[in-house]
Amino acid sequence: MQQRQYQQAAINFLVSSKRGIVKAPAGAGKTHIAASALAVCLSKRSGIADVEIMVNTREQVDQMLVACGRFAVIAAKCNLQVYCAAGAPVNTQPHLLIVDECHRAAAPGWRTKIEQCATARWGLSATPFSGDAERDAVVRKLFGNNLHAIERTELVNDGHLAVAKVTWHDVQANEAQEAIVANTEALVAARRKKMPYLFSNEPSANKQVNQCKWQAAQQHGIWNNSKRDNLITALACSALADGRHVIVLIGSIDHGHSLLAGIPGAELVYSKMGAKRRADAIARFKTGALRCMVGTSAIEEGFDAPIADTIIMAGCGRSERKAIQATGRVLRPYDGKQCGHIYDFSDGFNPMLKRQAAQRRRIYGQLKYDQIMY
Repeated sequence: MQQRQYQQAAINFLVSSKRGIVKAPAGAGKTHIAASALAVCLSKRSGIADVEIMVNTREQVDQMLVACGRFAVIAAKCNLQVYCAAGAPVNTQPHLLIVDECHRAAAPGWRTKIEQCATARWGLSATPFSGDAERDAVVRKLFGNNLHAIERTELVNDGHLAVAKVTWHDVQANEAQEAIVANTEALVAARRKKMPYLFSNEPSANKQVNQCKWQAAQQHGIWNNSKRDNLITALACSALADGRHVIVLIGSIDHGHSLLAGIPGAELVYSKMGAKRRADAIARFKTGALRCMVGTSAIEEGFDAPIADTIIMAGCGRSERKAIQATGRVLRPYDGKQCGHIYDFSDGFNPMLKRQAAQRRRIYGQLKYDQIMY
């Protein structure tokens, strides 16, 4: 397979690195990069190598197996295991461990498995570092400070990623804000009564109040906000009428169920729905038979469906990693795709949600996404 220039540079980096991380945006082909680098290494060594590849989802297992299957040398010269982190084998000591979505490495289960490999470790992620100093230090300790970054702008300029177009919508929902304020007061009162010791000093009390504000904002500003939901479903239906293939990204399954009623033909996809049903829905979406998926974070990572051209950010939050992973789902090139459409919400009715939206706007700006206010 012909390598793109940026892919070859990443392959060369891994081949020459005992430990290192490739930072690659969605659509860069990091699965192919890892398999290609493994093939090069195997072609240069004698004997049989024990190699393990750890990923996050069953879909990523399948993608890795397909990528590795393209290289005869991998089948001939290594004992290969590809598995999800949740089912990682214990007490194995492979010659090489490749970790996809290595930003998860600080999680206890992931870290324990990674530390079992005392030799070579390669990490792959669109967002290897989160900005959390403690978690980032763990990632660096496990994979070293050796980082090769593939820049998104390079892929866009070369036509390997679609242009991202963000359209911001605001919702006038004063009644939602009134419900948030009332619910916050009730939550604080209940928590203060049940756990008064948490309010014994100002820093702790402020933390409890902010947690209650966040809980109320999610409940009444996002999950049970009829005006916002009506806008979400209208945007989805309009995109479907234009012939587009739509992902509606949600933060709770209950919210997803409430949105389904307003989007004819849409289906809900989440991690606990059963592997067979989830795989069937995703397969139909990839072929275009299903044109709207309402999904949780189960489709943020490792979801490869280039046909997707529209994502509606129905949830909220300020996580850079989630914003990059989620929007990357609609930026893979596909026949006829002019751009990836991203719909997001300013949520100006609530100060906390408004600040989170502003943070996402800054993230999109750093990614050089086109942004307009509607």
